[in-house]
Amino acid sequence: MTDELVDELIRATTTIGEHYYASADRQQLGVQEARLLFILTTQPSNMLGLASTLNLPKSTITGIMARMEAAGFVVRERGSHDRRNLVATPTPQGRRAAAEFAKDLAGRVEGVIDQTGINDRVRAELAGILSTMLANVESGER
Repeated sequence: MTDELVDELIRATTTIGEHYYASADRQQLGVQEARLLFILTTQPSNMLGLASTLNLPKSTITGIMARMEAAGFVVRERGSHDRRNLVATPTPQGRRAAAEFAKDLAGRVEGVIDQTGINDRVRAELAGILSTMLANVESGER
């Protein structure tokens, strides 16, 4: 028997996921491309680091990076400490696309939240619960 909370989290994830897809599509990005670009705007990374962060094979990351580089969203350059290492960074065009993606997604999610009519206290409480839950997941706790 599934818990009501689990059911509602699945529904919420599905709804937000649909907005994630729509926001990525609006920037002419695939979902993994949008995610990768968002990550790179916070910190340049090598292919192995991106593969680990996105939980994708390195060959998949290499393919995504090749498409993004051809589209002008990222550049890959040899690492300053290890010349065998390729480090990816977003171009100005990539930074703009990531910012527009984040802005569009935030607006869509804010719209979903606004439709609920919940007050600021409940919003803060829900944010705290989700933050705790995600921190535990991200740290590997179960």
